[in-house]
Amino acid sequence: MAITAPLGIAVAVWLAAAHCRRRALYWCLLFGATLLIVIGSKIAFLGWGVGIEALHFAGFSGHAARAAAVFPVVAYLALCGRTKVWRYVAVSLGVLLALAVTLSRVMVETHSISEAVLGCLLGLACAAGFIALVRSNRQFQPSPVLIALTLAVLFIPHKGEAHNSQQWMTGLALGLSGADRVYTTATWGPTRNPYSPPCPKADRYFNYVCF
Repeated sequence: MAITAPLGIAVAVWLAAAHCRRRALYWCLLFGATLLIVIGSKIAFLGWGVGIEALHFAGFSGHAARAAAVFPVVAYLALCGRTKVWRYVAVSLGVLLALAVTLSRVMVETHSISEAVLGCLLGLACAAGFIALVRSNRQFQPSPVLIALTLAVLFIPHKGEAHNSQQWMTGLALGLSGADRVYTTATWGPTRNPYSPPCPKADRYFNYVCF
């Protein structure tokens, strides 16, 4: 779900524009830490094989983590000035949507159950931490112009997001580990042949990422 990353950035922009700069800082720190943990877990497996074979865990699901972090927070902010009951309902709906995204990652076989579930739990921890830090009855009113701009960005087609991000993480893992082979869940060991991006050398960034 490509919309969760730009939506997460939009939350920070909305908060800052509404003069909620402390809330914006909290969100940037928590959401940024969540993304770094996801990326770090994937790089650790690709470069060094750090994972749990028994659970088929090779890194947190980024889609599940982002959805679980963003959707409950957006729902909470949308009803920030309402009663607790309405806020609980909104956050619950956000959690249910995040669970649907988590389930979809397993159903399309993009991630194992453990990767999707742990990614979701990581994202929910981010959302819960943010809501706990900023809970108040102060009504949050984002600028209609910013909302319109956000919607416009969200509906722009995002092609190759997962493919390109995987290449960047692969390149970073190989650069840090000094190896020329990545680890794979097919054998839970390094690949037989050195890693080569699916494009000619003339079309690569830093020898690993196609453009």
